[in-house]
Amino acid sequence: MLKAYPADLHIHTCLSPCADEEMNPANILNMAKLMGTKIIAICDHNSAKNVKPVQEAAEDYDITVIPGMEVESAEEAHLLVFFEDLNTMMEWQDYVYKHLPAIKNNPKFFGPQQIVDRDSNITGEEDKMLISAISASAEEISQRVLKMGGMLVPAHIDRKTYSLMGQLGFIPADLEISAIEISRNVSEKEARRKFNIPDKYSIITSSDAHRLKEMVFQKTFLYIKTPNFVEIKKAFKGVEGRRVIIKE
Repeated sequence: MLKAYPADLHIHTCLSPCADEEMNPANILNMAKLMGTKIIAICDHNSAKNVKPVQEAAEDYDITVIPGMEVESAEEAHLLVFFEDLNTMMEWQDYVYKHLPAIKNNPKFFGPQQIVDRDSNITGEEDKMLISAISASAEEISQRVLKMGGMLVPAHIDRKTYSLMGQLGFIPADLEISAIEISRNVSEKEARRKFNIPDKYSIITSSDAHRLKEMVFQKTFLYIKTPNFVEIKKAFKGVEGRRVIIKE
């Protein structure tokens, strides 16, 4: 039997230099619980080092945490990448790190990149500058993600910067896309009309939260059997009755 699961598939932690330090596992999960959100995805910039701590902390909650990452392509377009398990995500992280520029982060200028444990204790900082484009193109990222069994979702395509539409002016037809994300600034109907998005692509909207208060933006519902990666993939494809609904 299918059930509607409230989902927020784009949340940053304190590992992202542009996110507040309050974005730790305990605070994120407590806010998700308060909002009734049942599925979340941790999508820090070009790194997944805080996915495991949030997953471990979520063992005490009725919340599913999907491994994710917000990758910045060589075109400076932000792309959400999701994998079924943490091992595959860490393999993907190795690929991303190899394509990051050899520049160290400047915490005073860009912000700290904090690594935490399941109890939200700070255990270290990532010294690579995460808030930059990697040397792989959107097409290369797409093909790699497909080969590894993941899902690719262009992030906030309605934004003028750091989106496929903003950087390229179009969504390349040859990209292997699982769904398309829009920001809170546009409705699904408006986005399909304005950006000529075919019906074959499911649309999601996420909080893209960098601060806890931004997690109140929760409008995506996944009609699936159980809250897991395989079911979400089916919902994105609209198969076997699974589907994505955005409630305005």
